[in-house]
Amino acid sequence: MNATIMRLALQALAGQRRGLLLVGLPLLLVVTAAVLRALTGEAVSARLVVLELGLALVVPLVSLLAANGVLGPEIDDGSVVYLLSTPVSRYAVAASKFVVAAAVSVVLGGGGLAATAFAGGLSGRWLLASALMGAIAAVLYTALFTAMSAATRHGMIAGLVYVLIVEGLLAAFLVGMRYVSVQSLTQRLGEAVTDVDIPPVDLSLTYAGVAAAVVLVVGVLLAGWRLQRFQLRGDE
Repeated sequence: MNATIMRLALQALAGQRRGLLLVGLPLLLVVTAAVLRALTGEAVSARLVVLELGLALVVPLVSLLAANGVLGPEIDDGSVVYLLSTPVSRYAVAASKFVVAAAVSVVLGGGGLAATAFAGGLSGRWLLASALMGAIAAVLYTALFTAMSAATRHGMIAGLVYVLIVEGLLAAFLVGMRYVSVQSLTQRLGEAVTDVDIPPVDLSLTYAGVAAAVVLVVGVLLAGWRLQRFQLRGDE
């Protein structure tokens, strides 16, 4: 990894208007939980607010914004060519940008889910589980979306299709989609390591662990490989 690239990537996220969205999405979720609790006088539904809104929607969107923000604009305007002209491994470039995007996603995604559980009046166990599942999902989504951003100029659209269509729509009707769903992998891992009532996912723990590792490693490697081809072909 390269410290300079990481610093520039962080500055890029903080300096873009998407930075407001990165903070605004989890903040909106926290406010929603607080308002629901105030209106009902009871703790919010963990399944509805934490899982179906937070884990299924807010965390992947935050990860998509972060992953696309550290790489997408450079590919769009062609300035990535100048970055790739430096004597830095393309895999180091991809890994550096991934680490920054993942760190931001974990803080805002995992932290946002934990804050939502707290604002919604959920138990301490749910607070811990929310933070853990949010962090796992943030890292996996970021790896996936980093690869998408490196692979195409339309990384944001590809990510939205995955979140809204593959996981949001197809997974509701096709049982087999759970095998390629980051949300399902996260819930299965969360079910194994936390002591809260999470809807069971029909996946083996071994598969969930291996699949999560594959998404993480392959996602970053694919991004690095695509950056190598980008320089050689100069076709983007």
